[in-house]
Amino acid sequence: MKSILKITLTVFVAAIALWSCKKDETQVVVSVNAKPTLSATTTTLALLQANAANTAVTFNWTSADLGYKAPLTYSLQLSKAGTNFAGASTTEIAMGANKTKTFTVTEINKELLKIVAHSTTSTVEARVKVSAGTDSLLVYSNTLTLTVTPYKDIIVYNFPQALWVAGNFQGWSPSTAPKIVDKAATANTSTNYEGYINFNDPSPEFKLVKGNDWAFGDYGASSSTTLTNGGSNLQLTQGAGVYLLRANTVNMTWSADKINTWGIIGAFNGWATSVPLTFNAATGEWTITQNMPAGEFKFRANNDWPINFGDGGGSNGAPDGKPDYGGDNLNITTAGNYTITLDIGVAGNYSYTIKKN
Repeated sequence: MKSILKITLTVFVAAIALWSCKKDETQVVVSVNAKPTLSATTTTLALLQANAANTAVTFNWTSADLGYKAPLTYSLQLSKAGTNFAGASTTEIAMGANKTKTFTVTEINKELLKIVAHSTTSTVEARVKVSAGTDSLLVYSNTLTLTVTPYKDIIVYNFPQALWVAGNFQGWSPSTAPKIVDKAATANTSTNYEGYINFNDPSPEFKLVKGNDWAFGDYGASSSTTLTNGGSNLQLTQGAGVYLLRANTVNMTWSADKINTWGIIGAFNGWATSVPLTFNAATGEWTITQNMPAGEFKFRANNDWPINFGDGGGSNGAPDGKPDYGGDNLNITTAGNYTITLDIGVAGNYSYTIKKN
């Protein structure tokens, strides 16, 4: 009799469980008209830093109808075209219950730089993701195609934080000259101006100007390592190329180290020899696409350690996505194929990116 009762009870419990599962399945059936419709005020975004505070684009979408009552939350997704909104190729902005999002030029530029290169026209896709309460159910809107050209976000430094490097490699024009920068400078002299300058003349000559016009005054050579106000042209004897240029206008000294290459070195190659990066003279970026295991690495110049970049550590503080001379090792947390970029083309605006492909 006990066995019969036990079997009956088991069957009853199983029936209740099956009924509960069917009930749960019914709750997450999506109605035919579930998808929201996404629209944008423009689908072409040629962004300029000069317009940073202006409105760039507004996205609007209709409400989703999932066929049952549940709190809905929306997210706007932007993705590099052709990547199917996967992984690092996508940036997502949580919108809560809102059904509209207006971006300033600065805001949309920041999001786009997470997924596409600056100064290049790219195709990006946009869609809205809908989540229903605590359920795992997701619904997506239609996909919009955008043509975008983000800009490189540059902090502009002026004297005394910057000196203009005017010379024969750029027509002796201070107004269009690159700069060396000391972000910490607070007086009319400073100890740590530096920057990477691409001298494309075979016999480089230049001066350090205190503004964007010769009328502001300049520093020239007192000797091959010392500066003076005015003076003769500073000269480089190793020919054309990229140089790390440094100046100290307190001690009135200067130096220039020719950079033949930047490379990466780390766990991926046993910390043996730097693997060279490819230089883009137009942007000042050094780039490599490389299979990387999980582990640490660093950037270093000329296959040696005197000039190397990490991020954070010691007086550099916490890692912040900006390279620090002699900083802590950078870290790959997940093995894969990566595009790694060191961007040191504009003094005072150095950065690096590690993007998984």
